[in-house]
Amino acid sequence: MTTPGAGTRTVVAVIAGTFLIMFAVSPISIVLPTLAAELGIDLAEASWIMTAYLVPLTACLLPSGRLGDQFGHTRIFFWGLVLSTCAAIAGSLAPHWYLLLIARAVQGVGAALVSANCYPIITATVASNQRGRGVGIATMASSLGSMAGTALGPLFVSPLTWRWAFATAAAAGCIAISVAWPTVVSPIPEPAGATPRRNRTDWPGAILLLLALIVASLSLNHFHDGPETFADGWRWHLPMHGVTAALFLMFVLIEQRVPEPLIRFSQFRNIRFSTAMVANGVLHMTMMMTIFSMPFLMQRGLGMSAVTTAGLVATMQAVTVAMTLIGGWLYDRTRSPWLCVVGLSCVAGGLTILGLDPSGMDIVTLFILIVIMGFGSGIFLTTNNTRIMSALSPEYRGFASGMLETTRQYGHTLGVAVATIGLSGVIGGAVTSETNPAVLEGFALSAAVTAAITWVGVALAAYPIWSRSARISDSSDVVDPSPLGLAVARRAARG
Repeated sequence: MTTPGAGTRTVVAVIAGTFLIMFAVSPISIVLPTLAAELGIDLAEASWIMTAYLVPLTACLLPSGRLGDQFGHTRIFFWGLVLSTCAAIAGSLAPHWYLLLIARAVQGVGAALVSANCYPIITATVASNQRGRGVGIATMASSLGSMAGTALGPLFVSPLTWRWAFATAAAAGCIAISVAWPTVVSPIPEPAGATPRRNRTDWPGAILLLLALIVASLSLNHFHDGPETFADGWRWHLPMHGVTAALFLMFVLIEQRVPEPLIRFSQFRNIRFSTAMVANGVLHMTMMMTIFSMPFLMQRGLGMSAVTTAGLVATMQAVTVAMTLIGGWLYDRTRSPWLCVVGLSCVAGGLTILGLDPSGMDIVTLFILIVIMGFGSGIFLTTNNTRIMSALSPEYRGFASGMLETTRQYGHTLGVAVATIGLSGVIGGAVTSETNPAVLEGFALSAAVTAAITWVGVALAAYPIWSRSARISDSSDVVDPSPLGLAVARRAARG
């Protein structure tokens, strides 16, 4: 499947890196209820342990992809592993909550350098007729990292402490660095047809994007006096929403004027690329909402143990792992866009049922729903990722990968926000070690809102099937979205 020697080592390095990134995230969600009670912080502060990682990761993905285009994807990938590992070590030693947030932010930057460059490496290394399986292996590694972190989560509650979650991630990072080092010494060649890009990175745009995402996250949190509701805190939320909109508008205006923008808006005329990007963000929003809120539902709402919680969440991740490989194989064989629609529909259906009445859920019902959602997630991930990475020409693979990971991580950020809003709106800010029936109502609200958004994502995934230009783009790896390019593709399709 790969080129001999260096190609195989490169794929192994990507597997190690993608494993590390998700391994650094998943155990934190398992230990979060216990960590919050131990540190005496409220739900909003606890959510920032996740948000402090996700916001820098999201904001830095596009600059990281551009840096990979400029200086080599394998080199940037490697230094991302180094930075993420060092931050994990700092997090394990952090004596205070705010220092832990700083370590998580740095860890997010390192994760961006890794995530934005893994798919261009795979795309350049693996033959085009086996690309679905190559992307499937990388996606599987990400899911395995998440599953491993979730499985170890109960150990970080008892008998160990939450600091071991970071220490273990640091140990995994050291292993990944040792595996990736040969790829820096002997990097893979540039993909055929790619044009070296040595222009400067759009740092003003990158800074504006970071500020916009930070303010957007702040606007969704209740940093105000009085009850923690949007109605009571409108004096905080409305101005922050306005600042967020202004920053995003400034970002768009700058991107249209700089010679080498982070986002080339012309690429979004490719229907297959643009709809797949939005659907990708929706899927990852559902995944993070589930990972973040499920421990609260099961431990604080239904009175289940941390071991049971970890077992069920790990089950969903295990099914996702298996289906990523199967999904890649199916897409290589069929090239069917319906795989995306079917996969995302399974996730939306599971969330819809969870949002109806979680108080009546027993472990068997939860298990069935989790298996269905894991099945859908795995099928969707590999198919959608392969379509995204094959939609643009080789010189824009860094951009495509950066956008893929940006929508993924911003979806994660929104998932945390939706879960936090739903839970805190019902139970308030306090997190205790006692069972609280109000958690069920908060989870139901979060699941219902997420399900509605996911059905919109299903519609977006289905739209290109009925779009003539998008159907044409499925017959080849890359199609120029301009009218001339589409005309050429139509003539080629007619033979």
